[in-house]
Amino acid sequence: MPTDARMDVLAGRLLKAPPTAPEPDPFGSGVPFATDTEEIVAGYAKHLSYSDVRQVAHAIDTGAGITVEYIATSGNRTVRTLSDLELDPPYLDAWCHLREAERVFTLSRIHGVMPA
Repeated sequence: MPTDARMDVLAGRLLKAPPTAPEPDPFGSGVPFATDTEEIVAGYAKHLSYSDVRQVAHAIDTGAGITVEYIATSGNRTVRTLSDLELDPPYLDAWCHLREAERVFTLSRIHGVMPA
């Protein structure tokens, strides 16, 4: 096959390809992030599994409540039910049902997530 013909074939394949490939997630599964919120949460919440990152991001995006295992600066481990979540990287502003007040949580201190 002449060089010009190979270049035409290659050019055709490149034109049909998507403009950019999505970045794989950092957890090694090769699954791209579904939303920007997932990517932001994953960047700060290093202790969370991919499914927990997705759950936090979904709660932020939809207004759903979640229950988190949180490690305070004192080292105390607490379980908090949160609602009205707003992402303010590297923080998560939320209504804390335990304290019955708005609180700010550091994403890197969240160690587990479950539905509220």
